[in-house]
Amino acid sequence: MHGGARNDGHPAADVEMVPWPKVHSEESGFTLIELLVTMVILMVGIAGSVALVDGSNARTVVTKEREGGTALARELLESARSVKYTRLTPAGLKAELQALPGLADSTPGTVAWTVERRNQTYTVSVSVCSVDDQEDGLGDHTGANFCSAATANGDANPDDYKRISVDLDWTRAGHKRTLRQAGVVHNESSSLGPSIEMITQVPSENVITTNRSSVDFTWRTDEVAAAIRYSVDGVAKQSVKPSGLSSDFSWKIDSGGQHVPDGTYIVSATAFDDKGRPGASRSRTIRLNRDTPLAPREFRGGWNARLGVVDVDWSRNEEPDITGYRVYRQYGATSEIVPGCNLTSKPDATTCTDMSPPAAGDVVYFVRALDEDPSTGAPREGEKSSSFSTAKTANQPNMPGTLTASVDGVDLGLVWTLPPPVVPAYTGSAVSFYRIYRDGTGVSDRYARTSAATELTFLDGGAAQGGHEYWVTAVDEAYSESKPVGPVSAP
Repeated sequence: MHGGARNDGHPAADVEMVPWPKVHSEESGFTLIELLVTMVILMVGIAGSVALVDGSNARTVVTKEREGGTALARELLESARSVKYTRLTPAGLKAELQALPGLADSTPGTVAWTVERRNQTYTVSVSVCSVDDQEDGLGDHTGANFCSAATANGDANPDDYKRISVDLDWTRAGHKRTLRQAGVVHNESSSLGPSIEMITQVPSENVITTNRSSVDFTWRTDEVAAAIRYSVDGVAKQSVKPSGLSSDFSWKIDSGGQHVPDGTYIVSATAFDDKGRPGASRSRTIRLNRDTPLAPREFRGGWNARLGVVDVDWSRNEEPDITGYRVYRQYGATSEIVPGCNLTSKPDATTCTDMSPPAAGDVVYFVRALDEDPSTGAPREGEKSSSFSTAKTANQPNMPGTLTASVDGVDLGLVWTLPPPVVPAYTGSAVSFYRIYRDGTGVSDRYARTSAATELTFLDGGAAQGGHEYWVTAVDEAYSESKPVGPVSAP
């Protein structure tokens, strides 16, 4: 505004109007709908990751069980080679194999023949029949023990070799799995390849109890062989071209930094002629029992505030000759085996529970593995594991969130949500894994457990129509257990 007079009589001065600064009132942020969409996307991603981990773990278990079954089938076939040829009959083969170390029936009170390997029980079935090799030009042979039903053709010695079949089956998550392997054992009186016999073995005993670098063999063939193959448990160790009838093989059991673990092994030799035709294989069963067991690894445990017990677990020893475990507790001047934890005939045991912990303060726990004392045959204790000290506390993790059950075909699936963290936190309050209970919430009702805190699902194979009830608890790093969430059952 310019010019004009002021109302006080003085001339008016020029006045420049200054505008007010512009104020921005807009606010930037997320809406509730955007937040909910983000949470849904995250949950879908997490659920997919959990499913991938769970599927990977399940596939790993299935693969290891099939590897264990394959190894057992190969062991049975190689063991059959150590049986006298005339005793390889349909009626006698089973008893002959069960009499060998490591192949005894683990459930003698049942009809089925079972063998436990890698924490899995395999049901074993074996069969044998004789074969008349048609390459000798004399035709097949009929008879009760022959594989072929063709008519005989004047063969004076028709039993050229025997065909042995091994069938295994086992169950995982309600599904039956099967495996078959077959092999042949040549008749030493009719095999086309050179025959071979063991002449000497040093040391001569079949049970080796002293430390030495090798077990040494001398073998002899009835004619000069083009090659001789030596194997241990079906795995080729050496192939030589002998210059005469005798040949030596040294099985290294403690040499060059390699120490073969104690256990039962089958050493075999097969001679071949210049056309590559094998003769009858010969085998020796050798048991190594030189060392006391190693200390079990990954020994863990702690006071379970919900049940008033002490839970412990450990990893199985890898030595093949382990026969069991013993869990000890020590308080004051007292050291004793935990009642119920003298597991002398359970080589697959990896857990135990002290149902009546001492009333004393801190109690120390540890475990020892067992094998067979070579002098007395009694259980022999190995090295002491690491130990832990536990005291009775009221610490408990929070229980898992919502637990739901669903049916997938014949299987029943459980899904639960993460428990909230403990506030204030205590030492070891982080969740380590979850326990699944079936038809009750006591120690005897424990049914399964997860391997990690990230696993929030469980599948009970074949249980969709079982009418069972389920609970889930969270277990912290100190092995204390939350209250159970549940029960749920098939919808």
